[in-house]
Amino acid sequence: MPAHQTLSKIEQLVFSDPATAMRLCKPLLDSARAEHDVETLVRAATLLSQIEDQLGERNEGSLLLAEALACCQMYGLRHLEPAVQERQGRDNYTGGDYRTALQHWSQCVRLCGTEARHAPTLTLALIGLGHVCGAYGALEQAILCHRAADRQLASSDNIYLIAKVKISLGWDLHAAGCVDEAARILLEALTLCKAKRFDHFQAELLLRLASIELDRGHLDAAEQMLEECLSLVALTPSHWCEANALGRLAEIRHRHGRADLAIGMIQRALHIAEVDGMRHVEAQLLAELIRYADAGGHAVLAEAQQARLKALNNTLDQSIGSGETPDLSQLRDLLAKYP
Repeated sequence: MPAHQTLSKIEQLVFSDPATAMRLCKPLLDSARAEHDVETLVRAATLLSQIEDQLGERNEGSLLLAEALACCQMYGLRHLEPAVQERQGRDNYTGGDYRTALQHWSQCVRLCGTEARHAPTLTLALIGLGHVCGAYGALEQAILCHRAADRQLASSDNIYLIAKVKISLGWDLHAAGCVDEAARILLEALTLCKAKRFDHFQAELLLRLASIELDRGHLDAAEQMLEECLSLVALTPSHWCEANALGRLAEIRHRHGRADLAIGMIQRALHIAEVDGMRHVEAQLLAELIRYADAGGHAVLAEAQQARLKALNNTLDQSIGSGETPDLSQLRDLLAKYP
């Protein structure tokens, strides 16, 4: 099968069957490298990073993205560089390196400009910048980034991007205290995904809506959504969703006075986060585990996890509030291009 056909096939399988996409992508990378087919190498590396993200893995993707970026710059593949920069931003963000993620996503936006062909990549980068702002507590700027991303989709029917923007915007609004508007936007996205039979984001949307129900004190509704979320990730793997859903279920167990069950569930979530290198998620879960251990009278466990959390926070690169907040003022000029 010609390389361009294999790439198209992989793109179709990323969300529905990422394991098969991975099996197709690795041989394509090898053949592209052997044949000095630089463009195919860059495209395949970008896709492999996305596949790993979907599977909740962090293996070859980071190194391949660095190689792909070097190829873009060495061979003048300017049309491919924005997608590589975007994936590098997401890879660094997942690993807890928010400052470097900010740099890659900002560069991606600059490279995209207002070229129509880069609109999907631009949308992803704007979403990413909003995530960085949110991570540093700059909620107003996060909302601005995600509204700018939403405007890029005015005439789009890309269900993946539409749902991704709604999830991000809805969660920003929730964090900013606009709970009713957040719930409405997230429910719109869930309804859209179900209507289009797009399973990929349904688990995350259920997780987000369950978190809102938790805030409202509706434990039964939240638990039902979280159980449905975990059922979906068995079909469309997302370790990020799985770890966070287990964390929210642990919160429900804790509120029911079942500290031991909460501890067991949060430890399962921690294992997933640790194996996948989701360090910021791991830190959040550790803080919750310490709270549950204290509540359950497990002083030794709580003390041990305090030391673990301290060590983790010491290694995080400007993440989870550690270090100074980077200068986010540069984003004003970037966003000014997308009124």
